[in-house]
Amino acid sequence: DRVHELGRLVSELPLANYTLLRALTAHLIRIVQKASTNKMTLRNIGIVFSPSLGIPVGVFSLLMVEFEYIFWVNDSGAPEP
Repeated sequence: DRVHELGRLVSELPLANYTLLRALTAHLIRIVQKASTNKMTLRNIGIVFSPSLGIPVGVFSLLMVEFEYIFWVNDSGAPEP
């Protein structure tokens, strides 16, 4: 239910805000994927960016973990309409 509601709220953002949030989140996911090199785990990314963006850590983590669902991404990683 939380993921569905977060997806609904994100989809209601103005296009510019939605695009920026999607691009930032996608970039941060790529950083987390290289955590063995840069030591930036999902937890560390949340600690740094959650306060800066004014998003609670739990919601921010959910945004990153459920990226494909929230931003409607298909199997190839492209956004769905």
